[in-house]
Amino acid sequence: MIRLEAVRKSFGDNLVLEGIDLEVGAGEVLVVIGPSGSGKSTLLRCVNLLEPVDSGRVFFEGQEITRKGTDVSAVRTRIGMVFQQFNLFPHLKVIDNLTLATRRIRRTPRAQTEQRAHELLRRVGMEEKARQYPHQLSGGQQQRVAIARALMMEPHVMLFDEVTSALDPELVGEVLIVMRDLARSGMTMLVVTHEMQFAREVGDRVVFMDQGRIVEQGEPRDVLDRPKEERTRRFLRRTLQLADSLEELEIEEVINDQHEGGPE
Repeated sequence: MIRLEAVRKSFGDNLVLEGIDLEVGAGEVLVVIGPSGSGKSTLLRCVNLLEPVDSGRVFFEGQEITRKGTDVSAVRTRIGMVFQQFNLFPHLKVIDNLTLATRRIRRTPRAQTEQRAHELLRRVGMEEKARQYPHQLSGGQQQRVAIARALMMEPHVMLFDEVTSALDPELVGEVLIVMRDLARSGMTMLVVTHEMQFAREVGDRVVFMDQGRIVEQGEPRDVLDRPKEERTRRFLRRTLQLADSLEELEIEEVINDQHEGGPE
């Protein structure tokens, strides 16, 4: 479904992606983990053509989408993306947030788009909020609306970029459940997250990135429970272990690890 070949991306002197080779199969849930600044978000943005690659190629459904002449808008209608920030239009009701793009881009009649919007809102447990405005919703509810909006264009692939990181802990679960159910329906998904339980239970494969490179990848139980690389072990040690592991950590060690990365 998605293939990256030797993809490189820099912002000025900062090399963010360094020769990324990656494949995502149809119906697969690929979860990308790693420290801040490792290039995870940039990876998604290159797949969705929000960022041009410096070199290398990106293929989607067998076609190179990084070649000159690609119809970027047409590609994006088939690749849905949900961001950390909800990006809902504050002046529009929920139902209008969902239907706006379909009505304007595809010229679909309002009645038809609203019928599909209600179906998707029902799917994410938000149908009763259809006539409310974003400011009347919790963060978790807004993110569920954002997922429904991305599904309106009937994408073949969904990209999720840290979609729970801006939420209060109590609201994270409601969003992850929607993503889990979407994965169970067979949607191809590329998910950047720090939610290790989601990676373990929903992911078909986990990729660990650091400093713009893929350090390790494999089935969730292998990467998360039996990582081969020392850098992966260090990351997971800070992410997964409980309070007793804090006794073993030194602040200088943590700071040094953070300095290894850069802005994504």
